[in-house]
Amino acid sequence: MSAPTGERPRRPSPVASARPQRRPRKPPPQPFTLLGLVGLAAFTLVTAWDWVLGIGFNPIALPGELADSNPAMVEGLFNITDADWRADYAELLRTHFTDPDSPWLLSLDSRIGSGLVETVQIAVLATLVGAAVSLPLAVLNSRLGAPNRTTHAVIKTLNNINRAIPDVIWAALFVVLVSVGALPGILALTMFTIGVVVKLTSDVVDGVDLGPVEAARAAGASHAAAMRTALVPQILPSFASFSLYAFELNLRGAAVLGFVGAGGIGQAMNYYWSQLDFEAVSVIIFVYLVLVVIVEQVSISVRRRLV
Repeated sequence: MSAPTGERPRRPSPVASARPQRRPRKPPPQPFTLLGLVGLAAFTLVTAWDWVLGIGFNPIALPGELADSNPAMVEGLFNITDADWRADYAELLRTHFTDPDSPWLLSLDSRIGSGLVETVQIAVLATLVGAAVSLPLAVLNSRLGAPNRTTHAVIKTLNNINRAIPDVIWAALFVVLVSVGALPGILALTMFTIGVVVKLTSDVVDGVDLGPVEAARAAGASHAAAMRTALVPQILPSFASFSLYAFELNLRGAAVLGFVGAGGIGQAMNYYWSQLDFEAVSVIIFVYLVLVVIVEQVSISVRRRLV
């Protein structure tokens, strides 16, 4: 209805219109959820304590057990609070890393230097091969990219089985199949890369913009052509970021796989550990830590540019 003659229509107050609307409150957790979390925490503490049903984990006695279990290992690895020990350790590093006859010298001929180079090579090759295989599998692992339900179910099941097997188990299996060396480490980390990258990338596929895909199908493109031209370009930045993240994980995992004979710096660490040369083990940990930090910072900067 129009306003009566001579009267102006009422306008909404600017204060009322500018008043922000209240956000809906998040519902509180259900009592069943709270009781379940409390019960799980209590069950964990009871079963992990030093009781009959426990596993011998007593947080009160943990510092004493770490100090008394192996004095030589503690002195070689963790005695950083002693000023005299730190000075002796710094002199030890300087002597061994500057002496050409030292087996610790970081050169391609030394056990530590060759182990570091082999670890990087294992991580790089496993990431490249695994990422190349992961891109088509990630598309097939999603409902949008799979041509039918059977293909989606098969690829998803195989990838779940792959991710359920730890990389150490893969490495031990490939050591039995292809003997000791870098090859089983590459194969094991390739399987690990496939499991990680396929899972993360397929989740991105399910959330892409469907407009380009529908336009490609409307233009008469086949399913494979629509995926290649309209879907893959949308997920490439995330795929590259996940591949770099997998490379960081592979660089760490390559060190562990050496303990089961899969090459890398882990074999050198296992050698010095078996010789009870814990100072050499601490040197490997220190050098490896520096390498991992440098690679991680470079990878993070690259991933920020991609995503």
